[in-house]
Amino acid sequence: MGPMEERCQNYERQRRRLNARLGLTVFALLPLPAILIAVGLSPLRMLLAVASLGMGIGILYPMWWRSKHNPLRASAVEVRTRRIAWVCRPGGFVCGAAAALSWSVGGRAAELGGVALGVTAALLLVFSHFSDKQAEHELRSGSPRA
Repeated sequence: MGPMEERCQNYERQRRRLNARLGLTVFALLPLPAILIAVGLSPLRMLLAVASLGMGIGILYPMWWRSKHNPLRASAVEVRTRRIAWVCRPGGFVCGAAAALSWSVGGRAAELGGVALGVTAALLLVFSHFSDKQAEHELRSGSPRA
């Protein structure tokens, strides 16, 4: 096993540990909505607080961590994949939240807008996922496409 393979395996171990810690953090924050209700926060502010915490813990921090710790972070394939992820993942999350809000408003136009936003969210997240898998395949095979 070469030094690069060892660094990649170490990175994967650290990534799994990070995901476990972030999962425990989210688990510890489960009572947060009840606490916010008890404090008397308005539903919109509560939604903004919970959604921004979820986006920060579940999307933004892991992507930032990846950009600082990935041993292949300097390769063009990884840079492209990270850029796609920085656009598509938060965009998909925001579109999904907007779709849920639009759907909950009711009315024909709001439901159609919710469906359109939901489809947009799904497409953004699927595109990010498949570009990540393609980059992983290219980096493992050692022959990136142009």
